[in-house]
Amino acid sequence: MKFKNQILYFVSILAVALMTFSCSNDDTKDVVKLPSIVDVAKADANFSILVDALKKTGLDITLGNPGSYTVFAPTNAAFTTAGITSASINALNPLVPADAIVIATLKLQLQNHVIGVGTRTSDLLAVGYYKTFGFLKTTSTSTSGANLSMYINLSGTDILVNGGASNGGAKITTADIDASNGIVHVIDAVLGLPTIVNQIAANPSLTSLLGVVKSTPQASVLATLNAATGAAPVSVYAPNNDAFTAALGTGGYLVGKTDADITKILNYHLEKSNRVAASTTAFSTSADITVTTLYPTFTFVITKATLKIVDKSNPVVNANAKVLNIQGTNGSIQVVDKVLQSL
Repeated sequence: MKFKNQILYFVSILAVALMTFSCSNDDTKDVVKLPSIVDVAKADANFSILVDALKKTGLDITLGNPGSYTVFAPTNAAFTTAGITSASINALNPLVPADAIVIATLKLQLQNHVIGVGTRTSDLLAVGYYKTFGFLKTTSTSTSGANLSMYINLSGTDILVNGGASNGGAKITTADIDASNGIVHVIDAVLGLPTIVNQIAANPSLTSLLGVVKSTPQASVLATLNAATGAAPVSVYAPNNDAFTAALGTGGYLVGKTDADITKILNYHLEKSNRVAASTTAFSTSADITVTTLYPTFTFVITKATLKIVDKSNPVVNANAKVLNIQGTNGSIQVVDKVLQSL
């Protein structure tokens, strides 16, 4: 009887093993391999111009291979609105110097549509700022540099990239398309390469600063920002809305200031540099940094490690750097929580 029970036990074990093996095989058969980001684009006729652009610039190799990327994919309608067609792309000859420049520019623009690591919209919104594969060009032939920033936020029910189409950005129209090497988000416009003014305009927490800079009395300050280039960049220490609310409130620093005073104060928030972590003017953890501003001969100090800004306020109230390294095509932005005092 004991021997018979042992036989039954082993038969039961063998049956379970065979069933497990069979289920495992069935599971393997049911696994569907996801297409790559490039294959996702190729499978949709609405992305034919994007596919041609990726091929012409060689980015189809990168986005077709294993990896992890997030791609913001403009539709054909978006490319056409931007004046880019398959015909114009396919006509470019990389052996012709003028065409080679156009291809390099197109590649940079496409790189600005890609960030590392496949990321869903819920996570994009939680963080806000991301670095794209686009970069600051310090010369006309630069092939690398400090990576450009992308800002993602929710406006009503719309998920905006860099403030939407009116600011050189776009709206996500279809989100979270899975690929084997990342995520694709469909957008309704081709992303422009963002300037520092675009970066300010994209962030709803900087609307007060934008309003002042774009006001008629401050036309010279806006002209300074617009005149900055990759070779001659400007860093902006940008007070957020709360900082302006405090400075304009009862007893606030800006109360009673003239337009001429405001011009000087705004220039005190500007530096001729591209002060971001990846640059030669990086922030320091070992020594305080003295910043020479565009308000002539006036400086302020960024303290080591803590990144507090010591201005000319009396009694001393230091500003805190809230968001660092927001990169544009012609400079950078550091968001601060106080209107810096210079007068």
